Amino acid sequence: MTPKVGGGRPWGPIRAEGPAARKLAEVLRRHVDGSGKTLAVLSGEISMSKAQTGVYLAGKLPTQAFIVALIRATVRPELRERRQEEALALRDQAMRPAPCTAPGAPVVGGLGAGYAVELAAAQARQIETYDRLTRALEQRAEVERAKSNSDKLVMVLLNMIHQLDRRVTDLVQERDQLLARPRSEALEDAERKLARAEEQEQRARAELRRAEEKQRQAETLEAVLQDQLRRLTDELDRLRAGDTTSPIDTLPALPDEPQEHHASTDPVGDDIDAALAHASQVNDEDNTTLNRVTSQLNEPAAGVVQDNPPDNPVSPASLNIRYSHALSVREGGDPKQAVDLFDALIGDYTRAQGPDHPDTLAARCNHALSVREAGYPQHSFALFDRLVPDYARTQGSDHPDTLNTRYNYAVSMAEAGGTKRSVALLEQLIPEIARVQGPDHLHTLKARYRHAVGVREAGDPKQSVALLEELTLDCTRALDSDHPATLNAHYSLAASIREAGDLKSSIDLLEKLIPNFTRVLGPDHPSTLGTRYGHAMSTAKFGDPKRAIDLLEDLLPDYTRAFGADHPKTLRARHSHAVSVDIAGDPKRAISLFDVLIPDYTRVQGPDHLDTLRTRYSQAVSVGKTGASEWRAIGLFHELLLDSTRALGPNHSHVLRIRAHL
Repeated sequence: MTPKVGGGRPWGPIRAEGPAARKLAEVLRRHVDGSGKTLAVLSGEISMSKAQTGVYLAGKLPTQAFIVALIRATVRPELRERRQEEALALRDQAMRPAPCTAPGAPVVGGLGAGYAVELAAAQARQIETYDRLTRALEQRAEVERAKSNSDKLVMVLLNMIHQLDRRVTDLVQERDQLLARPRSEALEDAERKLARAEEQEQRARAELRRAEEKQRQAETLEAVLQDQLRRLTDELDRLRAGDTTSPIDTLPALPDEPQEHHASTDPVGDDIDAALAHASQVNDEDNTTLNRVTSQLNEPAAGVVQDNPPDNPVSPASLNIRYSHALSVREGGDPKQAVDLFDALIGDYTRAQGPDHPDTLAARCNHALSVREAGYPQHSFALFDRLVPDYARTQGSDHPDTLNTRYNYAVSMAEAGGTKRSVALLEQLIPEIARVQGPDHLHTLKARYRHAVGVREAGDPKQSVALLEELTLDCTRALDSDHPATLNAHYSLAASIREAGDLKSSIDLLEKLIPNFTRVLGPDHPSTLGTRYGHAMSTAKFGDPKRAIDLLEDLLPDYTRAFGADHPKTLRARHSHAVSVDIAGDPKRAISLFDVLIPDYTRVQGPDHLDTLRTRYSQAVSVGKTGASEWRAIGLFHELLLDSTRALGPNHSHVLRIRAHL
């Protein structure tokens, strides 16, 4: 009969995770990384939840069935048997319990007494770990509440500032009209309201900056707490085998914020003052909460000597947390903020670990990628140009990170306007990646994919079609017909077929791909939405802009829901919708769409971003088509030519296009 402690659940065997278990987790993660599959895709293939799959890949000893299923889903058929034997052998090693005492050591009080002592010690460790986990959960709940408050507050304040901008404009117009009349009480009232609105706008912007700072502070704390929760949960799982409950399941629900109602004699100014007072109060409360949690996290645990305190901004633990946060910001669709975060990290990594440390180089690489995604390919190209020789010198020319950096260098070169040179670099790089990582490795296939796309962009879509037809066959054989890389290769094949002039075949292929993307990746996945977008573009080029408008109008709400209204992909879809409206013969409606879109592009991407400039170009084209506004179109093109030349240089293809159209 299994003994019990304190009337609780029966205890299973107490097993410490040894080198074999850690090695097994590392091997399984390597198989998953090599397959390129996400947890969402993988969990469906092995019939296990994403959470449980993640737990096993994080280091918890997996079941034999899990290992067999994962190997089958991630390893090529000819290698499965050997990889399965290796993984199961590591599991067998991890299952063998290590002796609790040194060989030959005396057992005090007999076997039963030794077991009871060990059991009592394990119980104490479990209780202490559970207390720490409960405290971390409470802290996470507080941080999530503060983060939610800040998120709401930012949206409210942005809307308030927009309304105040309009109110100031209206009051200025009202005051200017009254200035022509003799001094009156109405003029004094307008001036008083204007001064109040301007002061309120300044206060609103100050509270917005505070709320945005609270957002960033909460995101950093969330990363710290999430890592702490993962480690504590893993520790608790090891200590109490057989107990499947988790305190994470009992995380308290966050109550809704109470709604305040104010009676007001001035429905404009007084309500804004009340809203600003509430915003300031929320900011104060969240500031207190976040500072308290930060202070608690920085308190060293009793009896623990910390070599690198977590509040030290250049300690390895702090740098890794900041790196993960910056990476999540970039992957979450905010490359501009990621640029600033990685820029600060590079200096701290260099001071703490040296300029040649792999972490320093990785921060530089992600900084360059963020710069490219933020819309500055020339700057990104220059950063990679300096990074490639540093990787080759420190890591070696054949190191996968060196090869990956050369790949990104070639991609940035293409986006900076050097498409033909990029194609030549990729032609040289592909055999080297294949030699080092294998012809069927995901990185090799990715480089071939980007080379084929570059060939199309360089003006040879027929050659691109031939390359992509071969690539789709190799991806299907090496990965699977449903692998995202295979589906993306099919998508680019459809795009190249379209550019080669066979629009009907392109549309047919895309129509077949859409349900496959939806089934494999889900309806809101970026690749699914991108395929629907490509289908709409092919339809427009096929000469059916009205059908393309319908497709884009169906797509825009899904883009907004999946990415957000300000995401570059959402803005691009809105741009294509306006262009399609223009092509369909309604330039006046297209102009109204561009009039709304250009301020959004300018606010989100900046006035010098290529997408902003392209949207201004499309607007000028539509204005020129109205006939009655030719001089306005000429003025728009003149302004655009000056701004584009300053931002992109006189020889950029976009600048040349503007000059030709003008």
